[in-house]
Parts: sequence; structure tokens; C-alpha cells
Amino acid sequence: MEEIKLLIQLQKLDLKIDKNIKDEKLFYSRLKQIEEELKTIEEDFLKKKEELKNTKKEKLKKELQLREIDEKLKRHEDEKYKVKSKQEFEALEKEIANLEEEKSREEDYLLDLMEKEEELSGLLPSLEKQLQTNRENLTREREELNNKIGSIKKGKENLTREREELSSKIGKVYYEQYERLRKMRDGLAVVAVEDGICTGCNVKVSPSLIGQIKRGQIVYCEGCSRIIYLGNRSGS
Repeated sequence: MEEIKLLIQLQKLDLKIDKNIKDEKLFYSRLKQIEEELKTIEEDFLKKKEELKNTKKEKLKKELQLREIDEKLKRHEDEKYKVKSKQEFEALEKEIANLEEEKSREEDYLLDLMEKEEELSGLLPSLEKQLQTNRENLTREREELNNKIGSIKKGKENLTREREELSSKIGKVYYEQYERLRKMRDGLAVVAVEDGICTGCNVKVSPSLIGQIKRGQIVYCEGCSRIIYLGNRSGS
């Protein structure tokens, strides 16, 4: 009877350890996600900032080009009164028309740049504010997770020490069987029988096995081979 009690305690202890390991992995996974989220929002902000800078440079460039076109148009208009042949006049007219067309295109493009600059200039302050809020929230969550991970590690160390002490009290044969079953059955080697049913595989446990359990023997389920014991609703 003492052996089964120790195995039940060991199973409960191992389930706690397994949960700690699972939680720790989840917390580390979330930490990684936080780092990626921070990186993404910071990169997005910097990208928009660089886009605004490039837009301003491009706008300045277009403004200079338009001034140059205006200067050319003014020169050509003055030259119209100095040409001596119809051919030269027509050539100037054609050049002026081309410049006017180019000017129209550049003005449209400049207008687009101005709209983009206005949009980005209005967007960046809100993005920066959002970035700061997100950074603070994620940093706070990261600190909380690190504290939880620290607590889990400490708890896991205590549970591991308790496990070592407990497992040393269990007979070698039963302990080795327990470990094999844990590997085979996803960490669950010892399960309760409730209302005559094995909670590990939902197979009905025969009365003869129930009798053996009541006599304090180590009993294995006929359905899943796990070590079974009588639970709260076993009628014992």
C-alpha cells in the first residue's frame, strides 16, 4: 500500500513539474514574440520617418526643376522676339510647348509629393506616441514574464529536489516501470479509477482488478497498462 501512495505522489509531483516546463516554454515564446513586436513597430516608425525625409528631399528637387523650367520658358519667350526666321520661331514654339508639358507633369508630381508630405507629417506624431505606448506596455509585460519565469525556475528546483527525495523511497523495479510508462503515455503513468472506469483510457476496470487494488497491490489497467488506483468516486 505504501508503494502505490508514493507512486501517486510522484505522479502528482511530475505533473506539476511538467506544467512548469510547459509554462516556462510558453513564457519564453511570448518573450520572443514581444521582441519581434517591438522590432516591427520600431522599424515601421523608422521607415515612415525615412519616407518623410526622402519625400521632402524629392519635393525640394522638383521645386528646383520647376524653377529651372520657368527660367527656360522665360528665356524662350524673350528669344521669340529676336528670331529672324519662321523656322527658328516654330522650333522655339515647339520647345516651349514641350517645356509647358514637362512643367505640367512636374507640377502634378510635386502636388502628390506635397500631399504625401502632409500625410506623413500628420501621421508620424501619432505613430511615435503609439510606439512609445506599445514599447512601455511590452516592456512591462516582458518584466512580468521574466518575474514569472524566475518564479517557475525556483519552483521547479524545489519540486525537483522533492522528486529526488520521493523517488529514492520507491523500489527500483516500480520506479523503472513508472518511468517507462511516463515515456509511453505522455507523462501520465498513474491514474485514478472513477466509477469503475480508468481515467487514463476510459476502459472499465474488472472487479478482480478492483479487488487487487483494495488489497494494496500495484495494478495495471488492462486497457492502457497504466498503474491504477481507486479515486474519490471509486466506491471504496
